This record gives sequence, C-alpha cells and structure tokens, in this order.
Amino acid sequence: MSHLSHTHFHKGDQIEVLKLENGPNTLTYYAAAVLRSPVKQRTKILIEYQTLMIIESDCQKCVTELVDLASVRPMPPRELNKCFKMGDSVDVYCDNGWQKGTVKDILENSKYVVGFDGKSEGIVAEQCNLRLHREWDDGSWVPPLPEQNMSSPMDMKSRKVKLKIKCSKRLSEPMFRMGTRVEVKSDEEGYNGAWYGAFVVGTIGNDKFMVQYQNLVTDDETAPLREVVNTEHVRPCPPSVPSDVQFKLFEKVDAWFNEGWWEGEVSEVLYGFKYKVYFSSSNETLEFNHSGLRHHQEWNNGKWIKGKSMKLKGNKTNQRLKFCKGTIVEVKSDEVGFQGAWFSAIIIKKMGNGKFLVQYQSLLTDDGTDFLTEEASASDIRPSPPHIQHAYPFKLLEKVDAWYSDGWWFGCIIKVHKNMKYTVYFQATEELEFHHSELRPHQEWIDGRWVASSKMSNVESMFGNTSLWCQCNQKHLVSLFSNPYKFMSQ
Repeated sequence: MSHLSHTHFHKGDQIEVLKLENGPNTLTYYAAAVLRSPVKQRTKILIEYQTLMIIESDCQKCVTELVDLASVRPMPPRELNKCFKMGDSVDVYCDNGWQKGTVKDILENSKYVVGFDGKSEGIVAEQCNLRLHREWDDGSWVPPLPEQNMSSPMDMKSRKVKLKIKCSKRLSEPMFRMGTRVEVKSDEEGYNGAWYGAFVVGTIGNDKFMVQYQNLVTDDETAPLREVVNTEHVRPCPPSVPSDVQFKLFEKVDAWFNEGWWEGEVSEVLYGFKYKVYFSSSNETLEFNHSGLRHHQEWNNGKWIKGKSMKLKGNKTNQRLKFCKGTIVEVKSDEVGFQGAWFSAIIIKKMGNGKFLVQYQSLLTDDGTDFLTEEASASDIRPSPPHIQHAYPFKLLEKVDAWYSDGWWFGCIIKVHKNMKYTVYFQATEELEFHHSELRPHQEWIDGRWVASSKMSNVESMFGNTSLWCQCNQKHLVSLFSNPYKFMSQ
C-alpha cells in the first residue's frame, strides 16, 4: 500500500481509508473527508469518517482519526449500475464499508453470490451494493476508469491549476491595477466552471496578468501559486449578495469546493438549510450546507448580472445533444413490453443520420461473453441523470424509476409497505414489489435540463385514460378513487 502515500490531499477532499477488520484477510474501505492537509514530510492525515459514528453526550457524531497516508486513497467516482460476470473482482458494501470479494454465482433479480478470500462462505448481494474493484496505483485507477470520469472535478484530487495561455485579440476587457482582488477561471479539463480567488501582482502587455492565488500553493507548498493568465480568464470579485433565505429549486449557484467556486444548479432543497447541487460539467450531484453556496452572478459587458436557470430555445432538432465518444448515457427501448425502460450505456462512436453506436453496461450478448453493442437513434438517447440520494421513504403516488431486468423502469408507487418496501405500478408489466434501495426519484430530461418529477396529483395523470388505469389491480386503484383520503394519510 506504500504507493498510496504519493497522492497529496487537501482539506475537504473526499477519500477512502483502508482498514484491516477481523483479521488480515478482511480489507475494508471506509468513506471519509480530509479535515486537515498533511504537513510537509508528515506521514499522517486527520480525517473524518462519513459512515462510522460514535455517541458523545447523547449525540451521534462522525469518528475522526489520525491515519497513515499509506492507507488513504481518493474516493472512487460513482459508476453506472452494471451487471457482473463470474469471477469479477468486486467491492461489496456491508457493515458501513466496502469489502473486496469475487463473484461466485449469478442469481435472479440482479443478485449475486460474492465470496471472500480466507472465508468458506459467501454472501448474497444486490447489484446496487456492488462496484467493480479498483486499485489506486501511482495516481491512477487500475483497471482504468472510463475517459469521461477521469476528467470529473469531484474525482481529480489536488492537482494544481495550470491555466492554458491563449492569445486573444479581445482588448475590451477591464484592466486591473496591481493589488486588485479578482477571480480567475480555468479552462483545464476537469476544472471547467471553477473560479479561484487571486490578486493581480503585475501586467504583461495589454491582455495578460500575473496573478497570485489566495488558496492555491506551489507543488512544494512553500509559497502561494503564481501564474500568467489571459485577460478573458479574469473578472472582478462578485459583490456580496445576502442569502438569508433559502435558495430555490433549479436556482443557479456557486458552490465552494476544493478551494474554488464551482458553477452549479440546485437540484433538491433539503431540511436544515442543506441542498443538492448538480454540476453539468461532470454530471454529478453533491450536498452542501447553506453557508457553502452563493448566488451565481455573470460578469457581462462590465456589469454583474444575477444568474438564472438556463432554458434552451428553439425546436427539438436544435436542442439535440452532441454526445462524444465515452459519454455515459441512457437509452430507451421501443420494443413491445419494454416501453418506459431506460438502459445504461456508453457512446462508442457517432454513426451519422442521427444515430450512435452504444455499448450497454447492463445487457449482455446472447452468449453472455461481452456487453451488448448496437445502434441507437439520437431521439432514444439522453444523458445519464444526476444521482439524487433519497434516504427518506417514498410517498404514495410518487413517480419513481425501479431497477428491474437490468434497466430503470418508470412507474408509480401505489402502496407503501413496512420495512422500506413498495408496490410499484407499470404500464407495461402491471405491478411489482421493490425495496427502497431498488428505486430512484424519477427525473425528466426537458429543454436540456433535468427536472425532478413532483408527486402525482392523481393516477389518471400517469395512465392517460380510464382504460389504462383500470388494467391495474382493482384492490388498490378502485379503492383509491372511492376513498383517496385513506391512502393519502399513509
């Protein structure tokens, strides 16, 4: 594990800590966050676990610990729900951490038998609690991640910003005097949408500045980082806008993350002045406290303009997305019996005529030796929706996507059971029962952005007409229309 110590971490970085549990053969990775960067030539780092708790003064708190750098690695990025093969090396989430194992058998309903080294018995694990096992080796993941995840700002750890200098004929940008406090953006891959505080320490010609960053340091950590940047990458610090009231759903905000302000959009308003923020540059969602956000503002023609949620204009043809090779997407099926299902896939290449070659991440070829590859129309493809953590129970009549037969199926909750279980109705397959972990909040891709579906006002709004909802189990739906208050109170 000594190769892990070469990675440098900063305060706030999301990491995993490797611990030996119940003997030398049981290695468990626990999610954590860096509380304090290690001092130069120190071999330990102060961290706070996210899933290990202690009780102090009748309050539950996260465990903090000083751990060896050799046992720390970056947090692996979230990957798609994908099916696994016999013999695949995987991590299983159990006992608040990830344990390494091997797929020994494949069961029905997306379940697997996973075995562990040194143990005679394995466990049955659901697909949503598995991930492909990867090792962090000298600054990279083995096996390697898909190309698009490698550039995610939530994955890249503590790489110093090195701005690319581009010659520009634009001389209309404001000139800043020495000592002026500014914000500088990066066009480096993986850092799009981030602004860093700095001071102007010199001018170079008419279109470049020498800046000194406030929160970024040199590689040897002996001095603040200085760089030459183009005028178009510099703007004044935005004025302070009071944010005493809650931010609104879909409001554009800047989130403080990894020593900079990142442009995002509020995708969910939580209790206790907390929010889920979606970052389009990485297609990821993270949770922030109210104090970690500010109102988004744009510097336009020498004036500050408050940012609003973006809506694309024009017809659907003009709104067609340009999917690049390696992009994670979801593909829908129009086959009879599969309507309403979306399957995770990766773009292999553009075929022309509005078609793409995609490789599914949860569907196998007939012989089961490889993932299925086929052509798909652009109209049947959408970006992979942002992850929304839904820790609290779903409600009656709430729209959801259910993980079933290797895909996400759109449905409606028609009954809430005990032990976090639900009965979900589908137009194509009628009704089935699911556990909470097999569901996700339903989202619609509308006008170039993700919109979370609100609770249905009535069942007919989902089924479209009387003949459709009558096909459902009369035990639930007929009773619902005859006495709706009985169900609403559950």
